Amino acid sequence: MSGIFKRFFVKKKQEENSESEDYEFDSSSNPNFLTNPSEINKLLSDIEKSSSLCTISFQGVTEEFSSSILDVQVENQQIILDELIPKHGNELLSKKSEIKLSTIFNGIRLALKLRYVNSGSSRGIAYHKTYFPDRIYYPQRRESPRIQINSLNIPFSGISTRTQSTVGGYIFDLSRSGICISMQDNRARIQRGNTIKDCKISINDSIVFFDVGVRFVKIINPGSSKTLVGGVFENISSKKRTKLEYFIASLEREEIRKRKR
Repeated sequence: MSGIFKRFFVKKKQEENSESEDYEFDSSSNPNFLTNPSEINKLLSDIEKSSSLCTISFQGVTEEFSSSILDVQVENQQIILDELIPKHGNELLSKKSEIKLSTIFNGIRLALKLRYVNSGSSRGIAYHKTYFPDRIYYPQRRESPRIQINSLNIPFSGISTRTQSTVGGYIFDLSRSGICISMQDNRARIQRGNTIKDCKISINDSIVFFDVGVRFVKIINPGSSKTLVGGVFENISSKKRTKLEYFIASLEREEIRKRKR
């Protein structure tokens, strides 16, 4: 177990995902949206502290730009963004009244729309100021937190009930209620709503069997076949669930100890 922890916490890294999110749902009834002001305040502050790289996009423009959140001013409800890279994105921003910001935080792709962006410069470096959004698209939030363990290279296998094709890959992240798999391609043609049966993973020399009810399928990068498939556990025995929960609890305790150092 100590070897697993060492590889996990030394090699752990984020895996960027640049697919566009469907952001036009009715946020009043869609659980994928965060609308509580205090939760929005905390999430934005946490993103700023994590120094996450953000993707900036404009409606009607195919090119995407990179930036980061420099400061979150909760008292003023304002966000300060770093200059856009490539730099011509800063000139484009001055002509647009709305931008979309997306990033990955805690292994989850989130997105928000920012309006009425004001631009300025300091020592020749551009920055942009805007107000907090009234909602954030934050899908697949779970009562039990995800633990991103793609660096452990734990294999996954199963069978698509729709196509009877073999599904193979590695665990990207894990929680007490579900799993996300990183696959080189989606040859099994997995779709949202499908079931992957006879799933198998090996944890601490113990084989865990279960089915997965697929909740999302995402291409990681345009032009790439690499795919993330996530869903909830189904048909898992109480004994195997206990083993899985023990493993996750161990990872959570180690992460808490790491944060306190």
